[in-house]
Amino acid sequence: MSVSRRDLLSASALLLAGPAAMLRAAAREASGGGPLVLCWNENPYGPSPAARAAISQAIAEGCRYPSDEEIAALAAALAAREDVGVNHIVIGTGSGELLRALGLVYGRDGGEIIAAHPTYGELTSYAQHWGAAMKFVPVDAQLRHDLPAMHAALTARTRAIYLCNPNNPTGTALPAAHLREFVRSLPPTAIAIVDEAYMDFATGGETASVAALVPEGQRVVVLRTFSKIHGMAGLRCGYALAPPDITAQLAAACMTTPNIFAVRAARASLADVGFLADCRQRILASRARITAELTRLKLRYAEPQGNFVFFDTGMPLARFSDLMRERNILVGRLFPPYDTWCRITIGTEPEVTTFLGALREVKSSA
Repeated sequence: MSVSRRDLLSASALLLAGPAAMLRAAAREASGGGPLVLCWNENPYGPSPAARAAISQAIAEGCRYPSDEEIAALAAALAAREDVGVNHIVIGTGSGELLRALGLVYGRDGGEIIAAHPTYGELTSYAQHWGAAMKFVPVDAQLRHDLPAMHAALTARTRAIYLCNPNNPTGTALPAAHLREFVRSLPPTAIAIVDEAYMDFATGGETASVAALVPEGQRVVVLRTFSKIHGMAGLRCGYALAPPDITAQLAAACMTTPNIFAVRAARASLADVGFLADCRQRILASRARITAELTRLKLRYAEPQGNFVFFDTGMPLARFSDLMRERNILVGRLFPPYDTWCRITIGTEPEVTTFLGALREVKSSA
């Protein structure tokens, strides 16, 4: 219990000190030792102090499962946030579990699923494991989802279309109006699965959530996660918004229950709006620093709308990764066919400074 009280006092002190002090403390703690990790699209500033306090309070109850009542309370809080009925919400152990459940529900027994290439592979890989007939459509020249080509790929066998917006790994995003039009144009036999894990980092009026399609009655699933802006990747909590018949199918296909720390931290983090806003501001400022330097170095990049940047290194990625590893920096993996492109996660301000210095060194020696 003494540990819990210490953590609670630390969190309280940070809350009184203000968001900037919270972010500096979070960054110091997350940095730790070892290499600079810029390869997993993690948020180095979270969890927020309010979430940490909730976790600390829950330590003594770590022997317990989260009660049905507190899971229901989280679902109610999410429903209120999204302005939908609670029967439109299903909570998963990260949005990854929900993506896998969707891959199972719509991909098994040879179900056809359309997805962009490249895109996030959680749903597509799991669907293929269950016998799905995957149909991949290359991204367009701007490395965005090619909606006309994806629509042209529809057949009578198509059960689902997966749209990661903003897309991982390219970071690009589609205007909400285009996505809404696309969803409404689908036949009733197919649903749209819109993964909005990175929507909190999107800028500009055209890029926005399409969650409002759910209460309209459209055949669409919108996925959200606490792993990115909320900085809770290690805790595993996510949710989906969908018509009630689909949420029922998803709930039945899920295989785990979120742990007590994730449930309580998620509720606390939802209310910690000051921390989340400052965290977003810092990540967007660092993203602008990275793209400005890439422009100066004449390195092409996809227009980023997430907490990462996808750019052409000008050399085989394996070579670039080795050169960065020599400088104690871990960067993103290969995403064929973009064999010279790298996905770099936006770290803290000092981490971005370190990366940009290393990038200049590598570029000058190439």
